[in-house]
Amino acid sequence: MKKHFYILLLQWLAALLLLTACSSKQPMMAETDQKPALDLATYPDISHMSADQRSQLYFSILLANIASQQNLEDIAQSNFLDSAERTGSIALARRAALVALEKHNYDQVKHALSIWLKHAPDDPNAHKVKLLIAVATEDYASANDELHLLLKLLPPSADDQLHQLIQVTTYQDNADFVHYFNQESTRLNHPVLNALEAHLLLNSHNPQFYQARIHRLLDKVLSEDAQFLSAIELKGEALALESNDKRSAYLIGVVNSGQLNTQHTFELGELLYTQKNYTGAILAFEQVLLQQPKNHQAKFLMAGSQYALEDYQQSSDNFWQLARKNFKKDITSYYCADSALRRNDPVRAISCYEMVPPGNYFYTARTRLAHLLHEQGNWQHAMKSLQQAQQMVSLQEKQRLLQFEISFLTQIQQYDLAAKRIENALQVEPNKTSLYYQKLQLLNQIQSVDEMIDSINQIRAQAGDDQLHKEITIIGARMLQARHSHLSAYLLLDKEVERFPNDLDLLYVKALAGEPLGYFQQMEQDLRFILSIQPDHHDAMNALGYTLADMNRSLDEAQRLVETAYQHDPENSAVLDSMGWVQYRLGNLQKALEFLQMAYQKQPLPEVAAHLGEVLWVMNEKEKATEVWQRALRQNPNNRYLMEVLQRFPEAQDAG
Repeated sequence: MKKHFYILLLQWLAALLLLTACSSKQPMMAETDQKPALDLATYPDISHMSADQRSQLYFSILLANIASQQNLEDIAQSNFLDSAERTGSIALARRAALVALEKHNYDQVKHALSIWLKHAPDDPNAHKVKLLIAVATEDYASANDELHLLLKLLPPSADDQLHQLIQVTTYQDNADFVHYFNQESTRLNHPVLNALEAHLLLNSHNPQFYQARIHRLLDKVLSEDAQFLSAIELKGEALALESNDKRSAYLIGVVNSGQLNTQHTFELGELLYTQKNYTGAILAFEQVLLQQPKNHQAKFLMAGSQYALEDYQQSSDNFWQLARKNFKKDITSYYCADSALRRNDPVRAISCYEMVPPGNYFYTARTRLAHLLHEQGNWQHAMKSLQQAQQMVSLQEKQRLLQFEISFLTQIQQYDLAAKRIENALQVEPNKTSLYYQKLQLLNQIQSVDEMIDSINQIRAQAGDDQLHKEITIIGARMLQARHSHLSAYLLLDKEVERFPNDLDLLYVKALAGEPLGYFQQMEQDLRFILSIQPDHHDAMNALGYTLADMNRSLDEAQRLVETAYQHDPENSAVLDSMGWVQYRLGNLQKALEFLQMAYQKQPLPEVAAHLGEVLWVMNEKEKATEVWQRALRQNPNNRYLMEVLQRFPEAQDAG
């Protein structure tokens, strides 16, 4: 680290010397414009210094800054302090004091403070540092003086004073403010200081121990200043030590008492809102709106509270009014629509969705609007809305909306229009895979298997590059598999592998496609070829290990392969399924059950359900096995994995 530091220092020094040399050659220019006087404590006058003295000063400041960046606090602190002594700079004295404070070097802090306070005797930040030193060194008499002085120097608001003092108490662990207040509490008789002590006790290691004292302190504070909002919040936190209900009841009682001014009532409403006390928040905001009917933020938070309480009539009305006034229009118009839908008011929902401007909510609003218009029997209006939306956004968002439009048209069986929109989109982005996916998805719904195969081949022939050609093949194959045309899918992939024999990802897809056809020998050969080229191909490891286990052979190798894949990705449900299946084949039923249960919890696929049920059945947990199988069958009727396992255990079918 030191070597790196000196390299940085030399680089900075070279730049500094160059700048100094350049500046020394500048001719003296007469001042023509009067400039405002500078604060000499912050920007000290160094005109009396010689060139050598200035160079030494620049070097010292530079050294201090670099040392600070490299966490060399001793070097940084001594050079900041040296520079502050030479110039009387408040900024340099402050830096020296804070660096020394981090090192708990309180003598050096005091030295830096003497310079700081000489030029800024009423700087509250300097007195905050003095307070920290006094508490850290247990000079409590000085700490008392600094606290009372700070109360005069800080802003007049009790809430602001408390906030700043809380920041001081959390700055350094070495300063034990809880112990300080325990010793000096009787000498600190001031509402802000009493509230500060209550805060410290509430955040101590054992606030329950101090509970009675916390309440006494806060009751005293609030008897003197009923508007002290932070003390009210602290009182709520103290009551929450007993129960959240007590806190809620207290804060609602404060709202109902009318003791707070409008601003404090609003801030208390915000607090209640963040605490998810929506009933109390609504009460607070209602009071605010009586005094300030145009306080849109209060109405916004009240509408949010009503939405959270499922009062969708009121939330819809309030969000509607705010959206019409363009207040946070993206959020208010969106939740106006959402609230309206939840109370079965599609007319208002449509109006509100149409008001949502481009932004974070725009895409969701327009897609929901399209579905809503279609449900109302007006799909033409839905399409017009989507096309208008595409003219209001960036190219990226436009393409996103266009892809939704295509999917939407396909979903509502407007196939001709969907096809036209796809072709229009491909003219703009001819190599976008997702558009070809949508095109194949459309054709898959209207064509026979043979027609679909012809279409896949035609589309592949139009592909602009090899990568797109392969992606179209894989997409098409998976769609054929979904139609149980496993042989057609396999032949499609096999032909593509002939074209790209070294593409391991393509070969992997082809290998898996052979499994439903029972092409286990070819599948094993393909997977072993992949691993010979890429030994760390963990998907291939898992697939080969599972295949060997499924064939109930080479179980030691199967276990090694699957365990390696598991070490790489222990959260993968497919790998967990393989781990369970290998353990089942090895006869370790309990281990098999644990892995399969984990796999099923992560992803309840029918294949995993088939395996889990089989292990449970063999463990004589036949009711549980039947329940797993029947649940999976209800979600995946005629799934081949489930049908195969039930054929091997016909008794389960009778039980179901």
